[in-house]
Amino acid sequence: MSTATPRNSSNGTNGGHSPGKRVKVIVVGAGFAGMTAVIECQRRGMDVILVEKYTNSAEYGDIIDFFANAGRIVDAWDNGKVADRLLDICITKAKWMQMLKHTGEAVHRDPWYLKPEHFRYQYAGQRGAMWKIFRDYAEELGVEMHFGVGVVDYFETVDETGVVLADGTRITGDCVLAGDGPKSLARQKVLKLEDKKTNSGYAIFRSYFEATEEFREHPLLQEYLNPDEDTIKFWIGPDSHMLAYSWQGGSKVVWVFFHPDKEDIGESWSESADKSSVLNYIDSIGFNDECRAIVELTPPGRVIDFKLVWRDPLETWLSPGSRIALIGDAAHCHLPTSGQGGSQAMEDAATAAICLEKAKGDVPLALKVMERIRFNRSHITHQAGMQIRDIWHQNPWEHVEHDPEKIALARGDWILDFDAVKTAEENFERLAEDVRSGKKGTLPELSLPAGGVYDDIRNK
Repeated sequence: MSTATPRNSSNGTNGGHSPGKRVKVIVVGAGFAGMTAVIECQRRGMDVILVEKYTNSAEYGDIIDFFANAGRIVDAWDNGKVADRLLDICITKAKWMQMLKHTGEAVHRDPWYLKPEHFRYQYAGQRGAMWKIFRDYAEELGVEMHFGVGVVDYFETVDETGVVLADGTRITGDCVLAGDGPKSLARQKVLKLEDKKTNSGYAIFRSYFEATEEFREHPLLQEYLNPDEDTIKFWIGPDSHMLAYSWQGGSKVVWVFFHPDKEDIGESWSESADKSSVLNYIDSIGFNDECRAIVELTPPGRVIDFKLVWRDPLETWLSPGSRIALIGDAAHCHLPTSGQGGSQAMEDAATAAICLEKAKGDVPLALKVMERIRFNRSHITHQAGMQIRDIWHQNPWEHVEHDPEKIALARGDWILDFDAVKTAEENFERLAEDVRSGKKGTLPELSLPAGGVYDDIRNK
């Protein structure tokens, strides 16, 4: 990235932005961080351009969960109509997440909706179909979007910033929000970091499909066809676990199998795998016949092998001139076991948009405040992914025998009842004054507290 160091970069000066001029925001990446960013910035009167290297992100992924902390953001869009569209296609009839040992013995039933009001804010469903609803709403708002052309470089001067596309085109704006995912180019080009990915030692087999006639006829799978209640099951085994979801009367089925894997191949939503590979793990670990039937009856070509890579936390998400910010997985690549990757990405995006609005054209100030609002909260949820995985995989039963609820997903009030919009609005001015005054301290010291901690049942 070519950079000219901005004047007074320590305290977020206006950088030459004309009063009354609309802030031009370039968003890189059309995942849920990027789509939320373009929607939130457009709703707040900014000029927004989205750039995405893939032609159609609706083709990628199987299931994604957004919990109430993210759903509150969505429910504000178009007077709740976007939330209504999501609820039409998502899991809405689940009562429980059934927690079981891998051999099939029931351990605990965790309420799928921890509070009645969460129903409106909690979305779990097929990733591509959900993403399309985000994209359609962005189109309705008039967001300028470019698919099928990737970013190859970033640049930044005192008064502007921008990106260089693969075809040589330069797009210039006031701000760049880089939501370009786990394999973020922005980390390398903007923050000058090598892609120091660490093999986590685990991978996930994943599948999404429409239930076949053979699936519907299997005696062990009748529970998944209930038209009155969606099914969510979670089996925990030695150093492994499996989840299965069905909804809309069993017409939609997703399963994921989390297992040890030392191979180092690229992270990809489309690395196909054979069912026999999954069945080998199921048989060798000793998962029950229901789990085996789900995999056996998965249609051919519907299994993905997704390698999980761990990336250490970043020391900062901002470029030297603070006109470029990394958001979502580019800033903090959550493991799936955190249960918060998508939700934290949406919190990042909404917070960035609010800070840009409140800063009235002072982009460096806006992004510095955004980082201080988000840093500690995203850090602790990011770190929790590995902790939660280890709790589940390292023989947890001795710790939960007298209190099975402890094995449930970590979904404390401080996580789910968090209001990202309200938090940004209420804390912007105080943190902005800290930036302007040059208050000293490390980024964790200068940032808002995370709001809570994860309990480790092994210490109970």
